[in-house]
Amino acid sequence: MTYNEFYNCINRNNNIEKRDLETYLLALLELVEQIRKQPLTADLLSKLLMNAFTSEPKKFGTEWLKIIKAPDEKTFINPKTSTSTSGEYDYTIAVIKFQIAELHKMKGKQLKDEWRYFGIDSETGNRWYNFDPDSILECGMRCYLDHCDDESNNEEFEVSWQTLGDLLEMGRIYE
Repeated sequence: MTYNEFYNCINRNNNIEKRDLETYLLALLELVEQIRKQPLTADLLSKLLMNAFTSEPKKFGTEWLKIIKAPDEKTFINPKTSTSTSGEYDYTIAVIKFQIAELHKMKGKQLKDEWRYFGIDSETGNRWYNFDPDSILECGMRCYLDHCDDESNNEEFEVSWQTLGDLLEMGRIYE
């Protein structure tokens, strides 16, 4: 699957029942934890992202409210010493929990701002531009596409566990 094909694949979810981003991420977290040992491929990532629209969400963990900074992949992944994918997986889990915690804290506050899609800061000072599953996925993948040339976008979309964390973080901050 190429970058363009993946982009088109994840943007075909218009007929799927909508859910708020926090619930979507809780469902995605539950799904990701179930398949931790599997290598992530573009097809599997596409299925995870689609299934999170309808899957049962994980119960919110109040300890996540202590998370105030977006995870830095360098904290989890050291290319010089890491040959396993566990650091990439841990990074993605940290991103999902960070975003869930942020959204939870913004309920009834920043999320009520009618102009939020122009960008808002959470109470912890993190910038957000996208607040629903469709926009965070579309903008995350759009960021990948916009930072490559047209020829590269038709190359194979190489996916790892880090890709999911990066996709969500780029989706959060990409306009």
